[in-house]
Amino acid sequence: MSEAETGGGPKAGDRLPDLPRGLQSRTTGPGYHLLLGGPPHLWPDERLAPVTRGRENLLTVHRLGAQSPWPHVSHGLVRPDGYFGYVARGAQVEGLRAHLDRWYPT
Repeated sequence: MSEAETGGGPKAGDRLPDLPRGLQSRTTGPGYHLLLGGPPHLWPDERLAPVTRGRENLLTVHRLGAQSPWPHVSHGLVRPDGYFGYVARGAQVEGLRAHLDRWYPT
């Protein structure tokens, strides 16, 4: 996704910024970290179940809500090395699921 499409937000391959302060330390644990930006009601467990099912030991979910440094609804997968492996705008997770199915099958 281009910078114009993400509204200046992160894109795959970018290093995770430490915004809000402390975000990097929250994502230093083992595995992958799914960052969810936008109002928490957009990210119910039911929407995430197809993505997280079978990957509970691989993914840690972070609902950033008002602490999200990006002004729009988005989601991104942070790899263990601190870089984004996947980023998308909006709350539709089909692309994320396809990415995970390809690279991290259950």
